[in-house]
Amino acid sequence: MAALLYESINSQEEKLDVGLDWHDEPEIIYFKNGHYKLMLNLKEYDITDECFCIVNSGVIRKLESLDEKGVEYSIRVKLEDLCFKNDSDPVNEALIYPLLKGSIRFNEFITVSDFGFLQVLRSFNDMVRRYREFGKKSNTNSVSVRKYELDSVADQLMIKADLLHVIALIYSFGMIEDKEITDTEKQVKAIKDSIIFIREHYKEKLYIRNLSELTGLNEQYFIRFFGSVTGVSPLDYINRYRVEQAARLLKDTDTHVYEIAEECGFHNIGNFIKIFRSVTGETPHKFRKRFGKED
Repeated sequence: MAALLYESINSQEEKLDVGLDWHDEPEIIYFKNGHYKLMLNLKEYDITDECFCIVNSGVIRKLESLDEKGVEYSIRVKLEDLCFKNDSDPVNEALIYPLLKGSIRFNEFITVSDFGFLQVLRSFNDMVRRYREFGKKSNTNSVSVRKYELDSVADQLMIKADLLHVIALIYSFGMIEDKEITDTEKQVKAIKDSIIFIREHYKEKLYIRNLSELTGLNEQYFIRFFGSVTGVSPLDYINRYRVEQAARLLKDTDTHVYEIAEECGFHNIGNFIKIFRSVTGETPHKFRKRFGKED
């Protein structure tokens, strides 16, 4: 499948809040309206006008809606699915492979004042209509976000064609550039390395000094730096990630609560219950009951 569509419509019940993360494939985000705070590779942007943002592969991003009226769509593009069979195809050589390797990248923003905006918007809207008319809709972990996927081969082929058309438009209007190495690359790498380490070792005992040594930063500076980027301290991030994994197990398995606590890096059941409640607003037992499961 070349891409999935995510639709976010804010409401009084919930506003879009996408935590810090990154993906191996580029993502096209269309801000139709609303007010958003967007961070790309540690640089913050205030989004108040209609525009496209293209998050290049590997770029750290964080997104938050600041009002209750915003509508936003995003499509993550699997470039491998858009490659042509012939490896020596000029499109592969000149565009797709360099994008995959990261030697070139999309411009981050396409605004209404840019040449090509309307053409890109028409093709993007065609994709949105196809997903909404023929796609299978499902909920996500966020009340404000819905996911659409297409089962029909014909529809998937149409989306592939539309994605290639959008990329061709972006390329033809000069909205692809050589990748530049900036001073923030080291900082981005430090954040990525520490988050990857947490995700791979959250079941074990983790110490902040392990993370600071990994990134080559002074421990106190690392704590301040991590907090300024993620919005939480390293310890809070570790606990939230552990709770996220525990919530998944509570929902999807019949494993006892104390075993889940141990599995997710909590070696004291009382501490697990306290932290789980502080993050989710309810105890593990109450959370599990919502899904019809008992201990």
